[in-house]
Amino acid sequence: MRRNNIAFFVWMVVALLAANVTAQTRPPRLMSFEEAYQMMEQNNPGLLRMKEQVKQKEFEQKAKRGLHLPTVSLNAQAVTMSDPLHLDLTPVRDAIVPLYNTLGTYGVFSGVPNPNTNQVLPVLPDDISTQAVREKLLEAGQEVQNGDWDQMIQEKSFATVSAGFVWPIYAGSKIQGANEAADVNVGISKEEVRVEQGALLAELVQRYYGLELGLQVVKVREQMLKSMDNHYQDAKKMFDNGIIAKVELLHAEVARNEAEREYKQAVRNLDIIRSGLTATLANDSLEALTPTSHLFINKELSALGEWIAKAKQENPLLKQIQGKKELVNIQHKVEKRDYLPSVAAMGNYNLVDKNLSPYMPDWLVGVGMKWTLFDGMARNNKVHASKTLHNQVEFAEQKAHSDLEAYLTKLYQELHMQMEQKTELETTLELASEYAASTEKAFNEGFATSTSVVDAHTKVAQVKAFRLKVLYDYDVALARFLQAAGTPEEFTSYCRGENTVLESL
Repeated sequence: MRRNNIAFFVWMVVALLAANVTAQTRPPRLMSFEEAYQMMEQNNPGLLRMKEQVKQKEFEQKAKRGLHLPTVSLNAQAVTMSDPLHLDLTPVRDAIVPLYNTLGTYGVFSGVPNPNTNQVLPVLPDDISTQAVREKLLEAGQEVQNGDWDQMIQEKSFATVSAGFVWPIYAGSKIQGANEAADVNVGISKEEVRVEQGALLAELVQRYYGLELGLQVVKVREQMLKSMDNHYQDAKKMFDNGIIAKVELLHAEVARNEAEREYKQAVRNLDIIRSGLTATLANDSLEALTPTSHLFINKELSALGEWIAKAKQENPLLKQIQGKKELVNIQHKVEKRDYLPSVAAMGNYNLVDKNLSPYMPDWLVGVGMKWTLFDGMARNNKVHASKTLHNQVEFAEQKAHSDLEAYLTKLYQELHMQMEQKTELETTLELASEYAASTEKAFNEGFATSTSVVDAHTKVAQVKAFRLKVLYDYDVALARFLQAAGTPEEFTSYCRGENTVLESL
């Protein structure tokens, strides 16, 4: 049994080591920026949440449409009262029975028609007429006396099941205003999605091209390490031959170690950058992601005035302000029409009942109206409040326009500054590379110091890294610029084409 446990333990260790080796040797996942953008659109939870919010607003919009239709309901109730409802008419009986008795005893009547229809004697004699009428009065009085003069209207406990409807006919534009506001809210929620898409695109550009920048910096550091290692080997040979002093050899060794440290640091930074990109793409299986789209810069951009005009039409934040302005106008219109009455049709049909009063109708229909004549000046103050809110939105829109124009101008100038720096750095890199080669040759001939060689190669690495950083800053600024212009989706068209210059070591 013990041998089995040992064998199982050994097997587990081997399996874990094999899994670790497999993970370390996993091939990189190559991905273009367009593929990363599509993955972000499909997986990012922040963007998916905003899209669900649009669906919510659309369902609320449909709910407001239903306000135009009648509301049909099924109502059931069971009621118990403290006492039953009844109508006691005994005082009426007591008032009319003596009249019947008096007339039936003392009344004198004549002209009663002869029931035999005798033409000779068409009416009965007075004594016979009086006797006949008195008998009828006494009989009627007895019936009145014996009648039920305490009627039960509703028993103490009863239950009903009924169907009813309410159909608003006119509500002072409140229903229409609610529908218009729902339409505007759908539009605002869609613009919020566009804001989130633009922000995520800028974030994706920052992290995707940040990873590409990191990979290129690793190459720069690797080239620097190789140059410093070659320089150290040359210095060691010259020291062994007694051509240079030991201090020169030590300086070359320090430079090589420093280059190795910077190279390892650049490699470590890649893991940090990849983790941020993985979070943006919302995909945990992209540990070995490697970009295939290179850093780029454009040769030219359209005039600033065209971008500003486009931004004022397409910027989602401006469109949200315009939507809120529409909501304020709708609210102001509804507040003013709150002075008008509300009219609705209604009806009810009794389906099933138990112990319900027979005097209650089986169905009813009607039209009702509510007209508030005075409410303590509340409506008047609401109208004034909505008007001031409209002014606030107007001022906010004006400020947003001016801020947007200033922001676009700032980014536009930054883009052109980076385009100019890229051109200038090309000349600087060419000169620095030529100077490094000359210095290294002079060192090998004994006419230059190790410090000069190290400084020359360091300058080359700095110019290369700065040149890469200029392109990265351009790409990030371009994403923000297109986001402010309201057309972030156009970023992919600037990544390639005749107007695009790619950069890769």
